[in-house]
Amino acid sequence: MKQQLVLLYQLQQTDSQTESDEAELSGLDNGETLAGELEAEETTLSEWKDQLSAAQAELHDKQLQLQGTEDDRQNKWDQTYGGMISDPKELSALERKIEELDRRKDKLEEDIIMLLDEVEALQKQVDQKQADVERISDRLSKVRQHFEQRSVELVTEMEQLTQRRSELEAQIKPGLLDDYKHTRQHNANVAVAVAINRACSACHTAVASSVLGELQQATRVVRCESCRRILVLDEWL
Repeated sequence: MKQQLVLLYQLQQTDSQTESDEAELSGLDNGETLAGELEAEETTLSEWKDQLSAAQAELHDKQLQLQGTEDDRQNKWDQTYGGMISDPKELSALERKIEELDRRKDKLEEDIIMLLDEVEALQKQVDQKQADVERISDRLSKVRQHFEQRSVELVTEMEQLTQRRSELEAQIKPGLLDDYKHTRQHNANVAVAVAINRACSACHTAVASSVLGELQQATRVVRCESCRRILVLDEWL
């Protein structure tokens, strides 16, 4: 009976490890949540890049308009004060045009200053968001790598445990195996406990001396008087 009880304990260890591996496998992070976060960040980054490109294009257009306005003003100035035109009406018209160009130049310069600030702010946002995307992408890569590696390890281990379980079941008497399955079903999947330092390893209740004595004889299945799990002695393992 002692050897049968040891085999039963080994079966319990095998089943517990299988249960632990299954729980870990089902709880492994496959990166799905992180991938969704990355997609959202990439969408935001793309939108900000579009805004930056539009602001840069508008800034470039305003700068070209300013250059054209300044060239036009200089041309009108040369005509007005360069002695090329003497007609008072024409000179008056040119002076009004110069004033108009001055106002346009002032407005363009104001617009350019605002656009420069906007471009700078957008560039900072884009740079920060790009860094966020790269950080999340790096995390996602590591999470997926760990998921793939650990999944293979767990599946391989569970296959080995399944083989080991079959080997153990073949060595255990059918009646004792049925007793184990029934006890495990009604005791949180733990059917076998170890008597260590005169206490049950499962419920930590003290094991009576008479129970320990009977267990040491190993002539039959002995149970913890508190949790009713099958007991084995620490020294057997």
